[in-house]
Order: sequence, then structure tokens, then C-alpha cells
Amino acid sequence: MELAIFLATVVFISLSGVMAPGPLFAATLAEGRKNPLAGFVISAGHAIVEVPIILLLFLFGLSAPPSLKTYVGIAGGVVMLYLAYLELKSGGNDVKPGKALFTGIAMSALNPYFIMWWLTIGLALILKATTFGIVGLALFIVAHELCDFLWLGIISISSNKAAAIWGAKAQKVLTAFSVSILLFFGIYFIYAGLVEFIHTAP
Repeated sequence: MELAIFLATVVFISLSGVMAPGPLFAATLAEGRKNPLAGFVISAGHAIVEVPIILLLFLFGLSAPPSLKTYVGIAGGVVMLYLAYLELKSGGNDVKPGKALFTGIAMSALNPYFIMWWLTIGLALILKATTFGIVGLALFIVAHELCDFLWLGIISISSNKAAAIWGAKAQKVLTAFSVSILLFFGIYFIYAGLVEFIHTAP
């Protein structure tokens, strides 16, 4: 596969994942109301978790035990519910240094579907990257992370603009929307984790 075609494939597949509404999207929407650059900070937190995974898969490969999805899913669901609680408690006005970075890290490390994506689709892309050696790996990381930074950056800037234009009304709507997404995924992750635990329990 030509390098240019490979990178185009990486961009399209990466965008299909990052543009889907999920925990990172909800967190970026919430943080963006207060800080238009929050999407970039959240992306940095996301990258802190993601890049080492890419390197591990590239160098050694990685096989997760069946129990990993269960425990990560439950932990991730609890964190998402906690973030939803904080969002409701603050009314969307909670601004703390480092919160966006922590959110990016937590919403990635504790998202079982993020991990499973890398163990399946992501691993397939990385195996193709090995064809191009270190250059292929470096370009793969840059292309994938740029998708995250650009999309989440757009989301936080748009959220901030909407809040500035429509004021308190927009803030209430955006808070309700982001909390709803966090609640949905939090409950779903816990439910899926418990179901998996029941099915795998001796």
C-alpha cells in the first residue's frame, strides 16, 4: 500500500471514530463553553494515553485478557457519572486548571471501547504502518492525533461561541446535552461491564 493511500485511510478511519458522539465529545462540549481552547487540551490528555498504546502495539503487540473490558468499563462508567454530577452541580461554571487535561486522560483510559478500538481497528492500521517502518509509525501518529485535535478543537470553539451568543439559555441547553451524553455512556458502560462480568464469572 502506498504511503499516501495509507495516510488517507488513517485520516478517514480516525475521523469516523472521533466524530461519533461519545464521552470525549460530551466533555469537550461542556468544557468549551468556558474555554474555547479546551478541545485542544482534552486532545492532549487523550494523546497522553493514546500514543503509548500505539507504541506498544507497534513494538510488541498487545492482547488484553477478557476481564479487562469488564473492569475498565465499570470504572469508566463511574467516572462518567461523576463528571455528569460535577457538571450538574456547577451548572456549567466549574473552571479548574488541569480539569480538561484530566478529562482527556480519564475519558480515554477508562473507555473500554477506546481500548477495544485499538486492539482491533487500530491494531490493523498499525500493522500496515509497520510496512513503512519508523517513518510510517511517525506519520500515522501525527495523522491520527491531528484528527483528534482538529475535531475536538472545532467542538470546543463552537460551544464557546454558542454560549457567548446565546448566553445563559445556550449554557443551560449545552449543559443538559453534555450531561445527558455522559449519563448515557456512564450507565451503558457500567451495564455492559456488569453483563460481561456475569457471563464470565465462574
